[in-house]
Amino acid sequence: MSTLYEQFLRLPQAQLEGTFAAIQLSQVRRDFLAKDRFGAPVFLLHDESNSTFTPGVTLKTIKVQYHVVCQIEIDKKKTDGKFALIFCDANTPDLHELFTSCVAPALARLPESAQTSDIATLVAALLDLFRAMNAPGRKDIVGLWAELFVITLMKDTADAVRAWHANPYERFDFSSSRSVLEVKASHGSHRVHEFSLHQLQPPSGKRGSVASLLLRSEVDGVGVLDLAYQIEALLNGSIDLREKLWSNVVKALGSDFTGKLDHRFSLAIASKELRVLGMRDVPAPEQPTDTRISDIRFRVDLTNIPLATHDNASQLLDALFTV
Repeated sequence: MSTLYEQFLRLPQAQLEGTFAAIQLSQVRRDFLAKDRFGAPVFLLHDESNSTFTPGVTLKTIKVQYHVVCQIEIDKKKTDGKFALIFCDANTPDLHELFTSCVAPALARLPESAQTSDIATLVAALLDLFRAMNAPGRKDIVGLWAELFVITLMKDTADAVRAWHANPYERFDFSSSRSVLEVKASHGSHRVHEFSLHQLQPPSGKRGSVASLLLRSEVDGVGVLDLAYQIEALLNGSIDLREKLWSNVVKALGSDFTGKLDHRFSLAIASKELRVLGMRDVPAPEQPTDTRISDIRFRVDLTNIPLATHDNASQLLDALFTV
């Protein structure tokens, strides 16, 4: 099945302002994805309100207009309506795929007969997310790829996404009621990872584990968006989890999304070189007794540490989040 972005690419560009060939996004609402006159994606959200002045919004790469009368054509059938339009900048084509992936899940939050106020609330949340595209990324591409890869290994994808940290600065990458998991990846042949001492100290009563991966760049490999699409397809339409998935991806990528999205890694090597061990088995310095020291960061070579082999590592990961 093709992704929404792939369907978008097949659309013809608009020839006249306010007239679009489009993809209908819902059987309940009249919301659409179209291609504007410059080849960029534009979402059209049907607005049931009476037309009153509502100021639009313009950011660096996103523009919003309200109460625009448009004509939509689908399968040679035309319909008119009044819409809020969310445009993505035509001069930033590398953003178009992320834009469509992030906006589409959020539209499911709109009521069947959405008013301007409903749409404005949704737009405000989306703009907060896209402001993150102008901020520094919160995670390097190796770390983000590794976390997404680990999620793809879980039998219950929804539980894995629920356990995934919403803030990259949280103590652990994954946390459930019974377990915490830290994911570490190295690009190359040396299994050397950086930890903070706090990352190896699970809360009382919780099992703490570390997933260690070695990654290798590969031109025909798998990218971050490939993994994200695979995960999204397994979330059974959950609005909250789809939004969390794409929000985490956008915030991790930040303003350097163009360069980061070019990175692709070998899925076969990642699967083969996945290892799992308990946090207590990672060599670490002693907890400092001096209260003026709040944390310690250090690098560890895990090459010669006994680790679960790739044959049962994914089973161990599953067990972490199985009730």
